[in-house]
Amino acid sequence: MIILLQIGTPEYGDAFRIARRVAARGKKILILFTGEGCKLTADPRLMESLDFARLFALKYDVEKPADNVELIDYDGWVKLLAYCSKTVSWT
Repeated sequence: MIILLQIGTPEYGDAFRIARRVAARGKKILILFTGEGCKLTADPRLMESLDFARLFALKYDVEKPADNVELIDYDGWVKLLAYCSKTVSWT
């Protein structure tokens, strides 16, 4: 199972801790940062701590992401949605 976690706020609470536990159980996790959530991508230490997931950000919402964050456009977002089995939004 492949899960897309969409983060649309800089207040991520327990989202990453829960996602790490799900990944440890064998699920593939992709994290997409959008809107205000893109502010988190500027923190390289935080992004490195998410090494259990593949990281994406909507290129229209981000200024300067950490190196391990892939920028995508709206078409890429739609492709991620089609690729993943489940989607979870944290906004």
